[in-house]
Amino acid sequence: MKKGLKINSFAWIAAAAVLAAAVPVNMIFSKIDVNVDVTPFSAYSLSESAVETLESLEKPVDITVLYELDRLYDDSQPGEAEYMMADMYVSTLRQMEEFDKISLKEVDIEKNPGFISEKDPEGLMNLSAGDLLLECGDQKRDISLKTLFTTNAETGSVEFYGENSILGAISYLESGITPTVYFAEGHGEISTDACASLTGILKAQNYEVKNINIDLEGTIPEDATTVVFAAPAKDITDEEKDIILDYTRAGGNLTMLLAPQAEKTAFRNIEEILATYEIAMDYNRIYETKQERYAGDDKYAIMCEFVDTEFNEAIIDAQSGQSIYMPDSRSFYSLADDESDKEDPVTQEVLVSTFDSAISDAYGGVRTDAPTVNGTLYLAANAEDSSRNGSKLFVAGSSKFIEDESIAEIMQTTGTASLAPYMFLSTISWMDKVNSNVHFPTRVQATDYITIPDKKTGNIILVIMIAFPVLIAGSGVLVWARRHNA
Repeated sequence: MKKGLKINSFAWIAAAAVLAAAVPVNMIFSKIDVNVDVTPFSAYSLSESAVETLESLEKPVDITVLYELDRLYDDSQPGEAEYMMADMYVSTLRQMEEFDKISLKEVDIEKNPGFISEKDPEGLMNLSAGDLLLECGDQKRDISLKTLFTTNAETGSVEFYGENSILGAISYLESGITPTVYFAEGHGEISTDACASLTGILKAQNYEVKNINIDLEGTIPEDATTVVFAAPAKDITDEEKDIILDYTRAGGNLTMLLAPQAEKTAFRNIEEILATYEIAMDYNRIYETKQERYAGDDKYAIMCEFVDTEFNEAIIDAQSGQSIYMPDSRSFYSLADDESDKEDPVTQEVLVSTFDSAISDAYGGVRTDAPTVNGTLYLAANAEDSSRNGSKLFVAGSSKFIEDESIAEIMQTTGTASLAPYMFLSTISWMDKVNSNVHFPTRVQATDYITIPDKKTGNIILVIMIAFPVLIAGSGVLVWARRHNA
């Protein structure tokens, strides 16, 4: 027998053996339902930290999806972004369901609308299709489907925050710690009774709402999600300032709704606290010059604009013709040095601005030469300081946007609801301490790609990926031909 014939026969036998082995192996893996996630960032697998958290749960947690999970794949095809988003969401929930303390249930609220009224009789949780409802004993938390995904502006990849959000909510429920929103008093602030609708929503989201007199307490409790200063009529004391600064150094959060005050007094201690976040306030009061941009006959009940930021994205998407009103507002400005080469631990984001037809008049304060300013003014912003354990600040120039009476007046005069209260609620979620302390990696849309910076690099890649394999194959054929003719 010729040598070439032996080699050729061996090749055919080896190929047949590989084929014979592949068929039963595939059948075995299909029977035991084993999936291997080879995507970048393990897009369809729970992280190690998530697995550890779920394995260590001591209390049972019920997760209800307000939709049929299989229907999330409707109207999309494999490979499309919508399909990948659904797949990441569904696979996360299915894997969580495998743990002993987790039970997963699907409820189609279109077919069973009574489920929502049963779980949320007062309608404060604003549940909708696709949302998650988590329950542990008497505690409840809901997670909106819209908050679980975002698109990275630089890469275009879809980022999935579902694991982080769900595990953060579970940590809340199991810990038994009820996060608390404290409303400061003792400086002429508005009462929580004036914003009962807002505090009702907070309670429905499993937050406690309490009043606190920092001067009398001498400290700020550890369960504080944030301390709200709602329209203080006078400055805080030096002692209170020191307590608040100690609280922020430990990562504590502040919400300052600094409505303009007519009295000729300065808020020096409050200004000092704002300055630690590189923000300063104007002593002014803003009005609109165009009647279509204020509510009714009140030129100080001004219509504003949400600034197009990642923070505002969900609110802007839900705007649907609704506007934002900030009645009786002052403005703010940034103290950040944009020209400095040093890395700034403070990051800021302007959330709300006026239209360019707005004008500000000097109002309150101790300056006698405060100028009249018109144009675009900043009315609300947030800031975060990484050097103080991620301490966060939300500041707004009005308090009336959360007050029931003012909200009702705007609804009556404009025929539409203002979205400003939802901005406040979004900042509370942003400050959510337990959620932010649970570190689970973000997952991204599993799309592999190669970035080719220039034509030369592209040619090299073509040689490696096409020409080189062809050369190897050609060499193999040449060797075979020589041996075959030997």
